[in-house]
Amino acid sequence: MSKAYAKQKVKELTENLLTKIVKSVEKDDEDERPPEPPPKPSYMSQQAQGLAHSFNTLNLGSSSATVAGSGNSFIGGFHPGYAVTGNPVPPPLHHASSAPPPLMPSPFSSYSPPKQQSLTMQMALHPGTSATPVRPSSAPLASPFSPSDLEEIRPLYTTPSKPRPSAGKVSSPQRPTKVEKISSSGSPSTPSTPNKEGKVQCAATTKTGKRCTRLVSSGPALAQAIDDDSSGDELEPPLERFCFQHTKEVLGGQTGCFTQKNGEFVKFNGVCHLYRTPTHSNDMVPDYIPAYLQVETQLALRIEMERSRSRSDVDGYIYTFEIREKKHGPIIKLKVGRAVNLVKRIDEWAKQCGSKEQILRGYYPPQDDQSGGQPSLMKGRVKPGAKAPCCHRLERLIHLELADIVATRVYLDPKWPLDCKQTSEFATATSDGKKRECCLDCGSMHKEIFEFQRWTKGDNENKEWERIVKPIIERWAEFVELYL
Repeated sequence: MSKAYAKQKVKELTENLLTKIVKSVEKDDEDERPPEPPPKPSYMSQQAQGLAHSFNTLNLGSSSATVAGSGNSFIGGFHPGYAVTGNPVPPPLHHASSAPPPLMPSPFSSYSPPKQQSLTMQMALHPGTSATPVRPSSAPLASPFSPSDLEEIRPLYTTPSKPRPSAGKVSSPQRPTKVEKISSSGSPSTPSTPNKEGKVQCAATTKTGKRCTRLVSSGPALAQAIDDDSSGDELEPPLERFCFQHTKEVLGGQTGCFTQKNGEFVKFNGVCHLYRTPTHSNDMVPDYIPAYLQVETQLALRIEMERSRSRSDVDGYIYTFEIREKKHGPIIKLKVGRAVNLVKRIDEWAKQCGSKEQILRGYYPPQDDQSGGQPSLMKGRVKPGAKAPCCHRLERLIHLELADIVATRVYLDPKWPLDCKQTSEFATATSDGKKRECCLDCGSMHKEIFEFQRWTKGDNENKEWERIVKPIIERWAEFVELYL
């Protein structure tokens, strides 16, 4: 009697347990259905199918009424038809020793437990959790992209690479662009802009109407007079330089030009009226452009003579200082510049570059003394008179010729002053190309300072200002007053 009672109890407990499980699952499914699971890899889908097959074998029924009823439908566990009343009769035993004993029917199919539980099992075991399960970080997931797709994915913050050539086109190395020597159309660079070798483009125009492409270098005379980094404005335009072919063409093209002031024709090598006196014939007076100057200097002076007057040019003075050294050496330094206010400029030079004494040797236009003597050149007693016109142009003409004379040292010719219509054996560039040094006082390069070798004997001794600088200033001052 005790065995039957125990079997009945086990049956009832089993039915109650299964009923509770089914009701819990159906209630959760009705309240909130979980979202469709994301696509899983192939091995995960096989495990999910195995788990679903295991649940189907439970044969839990389709509704709660069927589960709760006491019909003949079998839920699971022990079948009621096999209930034993009274003394149980053991089943007949098979005596065949070779045959295995019959297996008991099992409601669950054997399967290997998955590494990750399905959504249905998670909801059944943990009803209070969120509908969206948390994916464990340790479980590796198969990538839905193929390796070829992953190669095309690029993060936005990476450095963009060069576009790949298409499969149908064969990539070829890019040809280097041909670098022109200098463009023949227009003027890509100003004449005063040298290249790495210190050369500039020829300023002449060819017969085709284009600019000459030859490169020329400037001599020490022009480099001393005008810097290569000239401002390039209308008051100080860059120097125009010419190749050997166009140098001959410009020099032999015409003998003079018409002035814009009065339309008078002035010769480049014409007679200077300042030196036309009864004691001198026209053949002996200096020309505006002496023949002993270098060819490139003669070209530069012709261009300055033909160039029209600038509206920005003003009237002023041309002054000359002698820079006194502590020791009386073989070199004399004369500073030739321009000033609008001569008295103020004298004071400025004393303050700006005061390490060396600067003595005024003369200025143009000079102020005649009422007593008939020379005007005072002492600081504080200078009384300048009327101004000369176009002091910028006048200074430029003077600097060009002085730079040439300093470079060739033609003034050392024993016959100096020379006949301007003749050349001299000294008219060759003897300068060593030494660059000017920066001033220790102001830090700038004074292009207006010219160094001459002193005359130590003869009639020209100690007369560098009177025999070299002063005649050049007066000659070009006359040209500016008459024709500009």
